[in-house]
Amino acid sequence: MKTILSSLFLIALSSLQAQNVADYKYVIVPQLFKYFVKEDYQLNTGLKTALRKKEYEIVNENSIPLDVQINPCLATKANIENTSVAFKNKLKVTFTDCNNNVISTYEGSSKEKDFTKGYQEALTFAMNQVGKQNAKDLPVTKTENTTTTTVKETTNKVVTQVSKKTVENKNVYKSNGKNYTTASTNNNVFVLIDQENSQVIAQFYPAAQQNIFHVTVISQNGNYQTIGYLNENNIIIEYKTGDKSWSTTTYSK
Repeated sequence: MKTILSSLFLIALSSLQAQNVADYKYVIVPQLFKYFVKEDYQLNTGLKTALRKKEYEIVNENSIPLDVQINPCLATKANIENTSVAFKNKLKVTFTDCNNNVISTYEGSSKEKDFTKGYQEALTFAMNQVGKQNAKDLPVTKTENTTTTTVKETTNKVVTQVSKKTVENKNVYKSNGKNYTTASTNNNVFVLIDQENSQVIAQFYPAAQQNIFHVTVISQNGNYQTIGYLNENNIIIEYKTGDKSWSTTTYSK
């Protein structure tokens, strides 16, 4: 049953998606837009400025906040496309969710002949249509014994708990010359964090047997499920090394 609950927890957490850009607190803004790789026309700076005025928090792709690392669906990703036609500078600002589904699109245009001024004016017209950030706590639900209950701790509150405990946590583990620490969320769920860059590298969910956990490994090549073990002084994770091969890594106090 706990295996099912852990799976349902993950599914519920990752499937919490807002319907409008205003429902998101975080916006991931790439350093470059593929339609403006050769010349940016100050669009990156202009977009960030416009979003901050509407109280969104800007996320750099190389520095992801802890709560977004735990649940990527808390952030939307922005993109700017060049849709210009003859004698008119046009662009489209698109926001996508964690599954790359488009949630909001805004267009702007300008008759200004100078490209930088024209694209900036078009961006202003597009961003004037974007609503002010109004993100709300998103509830997480789980099912137990065919009865659905609402977990009172929302994802944002859980992340706040993680952040606070990360500061207070004195459990430092070492592996391959690097330091790691743990932070608990709720119901015996915890994360393992690389202290060097404050990134979550694994999430642990209790299994049926004591000291055995279902583990979600956070990887740049894609997250995957594995198992982990916990004793008084060690955390052990079975990492995937190939399609059908695994190896263990031990993190020791």
